[in-house]
Amino acid sequence: MAADGGKFDEKAHTGVVGVNGAMVRMSRALEIGTELEITNRFSQQTAKFRVVWTKDAQDIGLWEIGLESLQPLGDFWGVRFPPRTDSP
Repeated sequence: MAADGGKFDEKAHTGVVGVNGAMVRMSRALEIGTELEITNRFSQQTAKFRVVWTKDAQDIGLWEIGLESLQPLGDFWGVRFPPRTDSP
């Protein structure tokens, strides 16, 4: 949702992906706590995320946004992550 409460669509670029979220670059700032849906343009899967951090726009005019997944991602990113191991 945009600041005025309306929906918006934007093509964002992933910078880093992980099993619990991602860092994306986009042309607008989002407030921490904002919930959004992202659709992976390759798989066409959609998942829900929450903004957990932001970094000011870089020289190229894109904001870096840290996202936390609100649901298990499975193979959303098309990346196989190694299983988690709990070591001492």
